[in-house]
Amino acid sequence: MLRLQTQISETIIVPDLNKAAEKLRDRAPLTLACAGALLMMIGPVRAYDGGDCVRQETVPVTVEEAYGTWSEMDAARKRALDRTNQVAIGQVIGFEVKSSRENRAEIVNSDAEQRFKQFEQTNLAGFVRVKVLEETRKEADAGGSLSLKSEVTVCVPKSQAVKKEEQERADRRLRPPKPVDPTSAAWFDPVTGQPRVWYWREGLTYEFFDNSGFHPRTGDKLLIVDRKVVTEWRQSVERAKREAVERAQRDAAQREVEAQRQARIARAGDLCDQAAAGLYDPDRPKALPGVPWDVLKGAGTDAIEACEIAVRQYPEERRYRYQLARAYQTSDPKRALPLLQVLMRQNYRAAYDNFGWALLDTRVGRNDLAGAIASFRQGATLGDPDAMVSLATMISKGRVEGSGPDDAYRLFKRAASMGHREAADAVERLMEGQRQAEQQRLQNEQAARAFMGIVGGALGGIGRR
Repeated sequence: MLRLQTQISETIIVPDLNKAAEKLRDRAPLTLACAGALLMMIGPVRAYDGGDCVRQETVPVTVEEAYGTWSEMDAARKRALDRTNQVAIGQVIGFEVKSSRENRAEIVNSDAEQRFKQFEQTNLAGFVRVKVLEETRKEADAGGSLSLKSEVTVCVPKSQAVKKEEQERADRRLRPPKPVDPTSAAWFDPVTGQPRVWYWREGLTYEFFDNSGFHPRTGDKLLIVDRKVVTEWRQSVERAKREAVERAQRDAAQREVEAQRQARIARAGDLCDQAAAGLYDPDRPKALPGVPWDVLKGAGTDAIEACEIAVRQYPEERRYRYQLARAYQTSDPKRALPLLQVLMRQNYRAAYDNFGWALLDTRVGRNDLAGAIASFRQGATLGDPDAMVSLATMISKGRVEGSGPDDAYRLFKRAASMGHREAADAVERLMEGQRQAEQQRLQNEQAARAFMGIVGGALGGIGRR
């Protein structure tokens, strides 16, 4: 038996030539030649490696080739093999290929090998493997024809881009992954569409690499990207940008608020003076204008905030504590009482008048007239014009025992001399009242004298009568 062993582990057994020789002893040279030629037609067993193919497809092919004489049969067989290859490639790939490459085979038979070498040639070995199933010959007086029925496996070769990608993958396996900038990375191969980037993710944090492997810090296995991962990463980037902008805006707003707060702190004393300085506080700087009570009530919490900051910044400055107590009295007089009591112990003169009126404020709920008068009297004694006016007002209303209009007038006049406008108005009213009273007295005296003159004249007439 003749045996042909191919690289794809196929073994094709040719019918025992010895049996054929018994029947055709006189044609032994022809039989040996046919066997050698058939071995040649088994095809290019080392023609290509399956790894070189995008795909492989097997197709049946039957071709017929004419020859003139017996000596031309080998050439006809060669032409038949060439056509077999070309037809198969045309069926699979879609166009005719005429290039060729050296054919290589391993033949386990020394006699057949010698014969095969005489006919060794290319036959498009880079694309096909041919398996000859049947060869038939038709003889005629003027020659004959050779028919080959074969199965041809065609390799559709990989493109250079695919081979390059495979080589790059092979190279990557030999080196550790390196970080990739995702903003400039080529995520996918433009020819094959295959991913070219690996990633690691923890929460909303992504890291990208140019190779498979493991994360250098965590040891986690890197994953290949896909379209969903890329989309999610881009969305996370956009979300992070929006959050960064919003955070920057919030930070800017907070910085502005803080800057304003620091500015208020730096100017806390001035702001407290501007918002709540006592209009007739004898201890405030002379150049500092005071704030009328109605204006202070309109300032509301701004005055309180400014003076609270000033008190914290300058705890030893009694004026700021007095002005804070004054601001408290506009909305919550109970909060003012402790501050005013401390200030009175420190003989801060303006505090006495405010404390006296706090004792009479219905919101405090004490209604302590005696305590209020005592506080007014002490403040007046220390020289507070507001306390003088308050005590004089109480005297004028008859609420202070042992004091009369003259006492009230003296208090008003003293306060007016210190620049107290209400006291000056009161003095003017009292003086006007005194003028009117004096004028009335004079008118009364004149009327009385006139009346007495009339009465005297009448009495004199009577006497003369």
